Amino acid sequence: MIHPGRANSEGGPDFHHAIIDIKGSGLLRGDVEIHIMSSQWRIHGHHGDPGYNGVILHVVMWHDKDRPTVLQSGKTVPVLPLSPYLELLPGGMERFASLLADYDEPCHDLRARLGDGALGELLDKAGEERFRSKAAFFQEELAIKEGDQVLYEGLMRALGYSKNKEPFEELGRRLPLRVLKEIAQRETLERRGPSLQRALLEAAGLFPPSLGVIKPMREAEWHLSGVRPCNMPQLRIAGAGYLLARYLKRGLVEGLLQLVGEADPERGHEMLEQGVITRGSKGTLIGRGRAREIVVNVLLPFSFAWAERAAQGELSNHGLELYRNYPRLEENQITREMSRQLFGEQGSKVVRSARRQQGLIHLYKSLCLEGRCPQCPLGE
Repeated sequence: MIHPGRANSEGGPDFHHAIIDIKGSGLLRGDVEIHIMSSQWRIHGHHGDPGYNGVILHVVMWHDKDRPTVLQSGKTVPVLPLSPYLELLPGGMERFASLLADYDEPCHDLRARLGDGALGELLDKAGEERFRSKAAFFQEELAIKEGDQVLYEGLMRALGYSKNKEPFEELGRRLPLRVLKEIAQRETLERRGPSLQRALLEAAGLFPPSLGVIKPMREAEWHLSGVRPCNMPQLRIAGAGYLLARYLKRGLVEGLLQLVGEADPERGHEMLEQGVITRGSKGTLIGRGRAREIVVNVLLPFSFAWAERAAQGELSNHGLELYRNYPRLEENQITREMSRQLFGEQGSKVVRSARRQQGLIHLYKSLCLEGRCPQCPLGE
């Protein structure tokens, strides 16, 4: 096994992002499911759940069914029974349990070796690399698409994160912003939000079609099970409709970049978040937590990319300064696990900014997932 992956605290397979080397198959990347008995795969209904189609290895204590593990997609994956190996291990199960308890990632004691200051600087650098990589992506998109469409697609990706990122991307491409502008122009100011919401929901295949603007997506393309109510795609799509209605008259890029330009470098995060927080007739559609994610992952790197392309140095420096001063976001599974791995229970005292959280994510995705510990700056 190259990398064991990360424990999954939500619905679905037990571990995500594992990397294993199987003889004859090469490197495989995906999920790992763990059971006591191999028969529990079918007992638990995983064979009919598309959420388990990313599993690449089924680890069990005992292989009590002489049959392969079959995914909902029809693909078979190998079963790894541990019991035969434990019989050969001196000390058996007790020795196996002690090995698990003693396992640590190579960087687990870096805080003691380097100190908080040095680790904080390394995370700042990694966080800035992630910011610039996002900006570079937007610059590539701006070379082939209109700015409003690029920003619109970025907003949709952020609203779909994490389980529905790809369907939201598809929705943004299938129902482009120019079509939404045409719909909005036919409505009064008060009706633009509900009309755009309906158009997006119809295009997503999550509402009975009536407008006939485009061929709708299939409901099966959306992840609806195991999603928290506040993250349901219907709610996020409604939020997208009302948010777009707010800025379409001025233009999405013009309206949101004006927001960035007017924000105070030191304390401008609240103003930026208020510009994204969205409420509809029945309550909040995009709350503060999601608004902060959108600002850090979309709005600020897009503004940097736009300004660099337009040779507006003042705006690009301003956007970068806002990012550097942005306070911590809500924890996600990656930042929580990486912080615990590096800093133990005192991680929050070091990872005190969004930039450092983004640094943790950058290291995890660019190095940890590849098993590239020797190349990691935290190991130097």
